[in-house]
Amino acid sequence: MGVNRKRLINQFKELVSIDSLSFKERIMADYLKKIWSEQGVNLLEDDTAEKTGGNAGNLYGIVPGEYIEKSLEGPLLIAAHMDTVAPGLGKSAKVHENGKITSDGTTVLGADDAAALAVIFEAIQELQEENRMHREVQLLFTVAEEAYTVGASCFDFSRFSAIAEGADFAREAYVLDCSDIIGAYSAQEPTLLSFEITIHGKAAHAGFDPDKGINAIAVSAAAISRIRQGWANDHTTLNIGMIQGGTATNIVSDEVTVKGEIRSAVHEDALQVYEDAISVFKKEADKQGASIESEKHVHLTAYHIADNDSALVRYRNVLTKMGIQPYAKPSFGGSDNNVFIRKGIHGLCIYNPMHQIHTTQEYTTVDELVLMTQIVKELIKEV
Repeated sequence: MGVNRKRLINQFKELVSIDSLSFKERIMADYLKKIWSEQGVNLLEDDTAEKTGGNAGNLYGIVPGEYIEKSLEGPLLIAAHMDTVAPGLGKSAKVHENGKITSDGTTVLGADDAAALAVIFEAIQELQEENRMHREVQLLFTVAEEAYTVGASCFDFSRFSAIAEGADFAREAYVLDCSDIIGAYSAQEPTLLSFEITIHGKAAHAGFDPDKGINAIAVSAAAISRIRQGWANDHTTLNIGMIQGGTATNIVSDEVTVKGEIRSAVHEDALQVYEDAISVFKKEADKQGASIESEKHVHLTAYHIADNDSALVRYRNVLTKMGIQPYAKPSFGGSDNNVFIRKGIHGLCIYNPMHQIHTTQEYTTVDELVLMTQIVKELIKEV
């Protein structure tokens, strides 16, 4: 039985039309609860909103594996995120004659990650209609993935045990959040840390007593000029994205805050690049009689997928049977899969039909949505 193309595309268009910026996923969460309940799947909501200040929590639920012996396979986790990036208010999906699907050009399309939400729903719906044998599927739809995977980081996987007594959370997972070509998967994802450095100088009147002041802006400028931004090495990036400080043009600035991020395929290298940057700021501050305070926050921890990883083996098997070439893509984006692996789950971030994401030129295609639905069905059935 083939994929119901019309139903899939209509569902995708409906999901796109829902405003769901990070931390404001309430309408999306309620809609997903509704459509999944109509399929007999009760999605529960956790308390993440209370921790993040958002208006919705992560959704989770179980699709029972009624037609397969539990001894053969444990549960399989399938995940996607509910939030989209800006500009993402008032989105609509335009289906063109050649099968390309775009927004109207004023917003993102939101295929990141509405395509995944549509594909997963259609795949489960069709497996139920076809009465196919399949593993137990644990569903997780997260909030605020675009904000450094805040939602997934807050999720307590023991909640799955509360749904079915004695159940365990899945040891294998697929996250539909990798862009590129059909068959792609993230072979690695980075450590991602943000940092904030505050330079404390000394205020003085810029016209009367400039020599009595210590200009925090000058200290920060001197330090930044000595730091290599962009590619710090062949697998690590550093970016200073925000500078805030000063009170008036006639006052020597006594305080400046510099904010940035570091990404690296090697966790230890990310930490070292941070320490090197702090050292530069401290030396420049010492030269001019200023002082600094600094802090970092590690949002993601780097991982590399082993060639014999069970989730990868399953993915390759399915693609090979379908005549699709697996493609190992090194990624510097990060995803909820960083969190899953940190929690001991054999996770794989796999292709989601989306291109030119985080731009108003974002698009997907009808054929890719259909083909990805077939892949997800096969992943769930594969034993």
